Amino acid sequence: MEENKILTYEELMALFAEIGKKMEQSRAEREKEMAEREKEREKEMAERKKEMAEREKEREKEMAEREKEREKEMAEREKKIAQSREEHDKRIAQQREESDRRIAQQREESDRRIAQHEKEMSEWREKQKESDERFNKKLDRLNEVVNGVSNNIGNHAEQYFQDVFSRKKELGGEKYDKLIRNLKAESKESCEFDIFLVNGQSVAIIEVKNRIHPNFVETVANDKVSQFRKYFPEYKDYKLYLGIAGFSFDDSVIEEAKECGIGIIRQVGDAVEIDDKNLKAY
Repeated sequence: MEENKILTYEELMALFAEIGKKMEQSRAEREKEMAEREKEREKEMAERKKEMAEREKEREKEMAEREKEREKEMAEREKKIAQSREEHDKRIAQQREESDRRIAQQREESDRRIAQHEKEMSEWREKQKESDERFNKKLDRLNEVVNGVSNNIGNHAEQYFQDVFSRKKELGGEKYDKLIRNLKAESKESCEFDIFLVNGQSVAIIEVKNRIHPNFVETVANDKVSQFRKYFPEYKDYKLYLGIAGFSFDDSVIEEAKECGIGIIRQVGDAVEIDDKNLKAY
């Protein structure tokens, strides 16, 4: 029976990144579609305005031609019958009224179509908004899963190395009497030390991560030392030694830790390897 493949932390993070990327691509496609529809709407409105302008121009031309015909007819009829002038004016008025009525109807129909289109676009935007909200909720749930996996891996690393030093309380040839897990400063919640070893003259602080990155060395050498000296003054006369423990290390971390005099504790197969030759007191 084939065993299920266990993804590494890096593969798992890559998988989640790929999922997030596909979701972002999907959102970009929807935004592109919305932009195209908006562009089509603007194009349609421009065409309608152009059509209205052309119709207005035709009406003006028609009216000009009719006016010219009317003036000619009036000149001829004034010579013949004065009464025909009143009838002619009445007919022209009716023609203008009919023409205005048709134009008003055309404008009303155009406005109705524009209003209908804007209503459809508003409904589409509302649906798009709901779709984006569902997408964001899914993305939030995905982030919660990723953070949960990361926290679980970090907790496993802490417990593993805490168990190692609880069995053998020793670093750099110095033996310690007591181990305290996750030592915290009462006056500051963010001040915590993963592994704390102490005897009558020395203390050791070992910080744990699943994977050790270069900036972690600087954090331990500067921030952690400053926090400890500030919030635990009862150990001011004790020698302070540092160590970093993890399941994997960036290549540059080991050399940086050695230069800073920090011990390196890592898992090698089923065993734990401790490199504390360059250990120095802080």
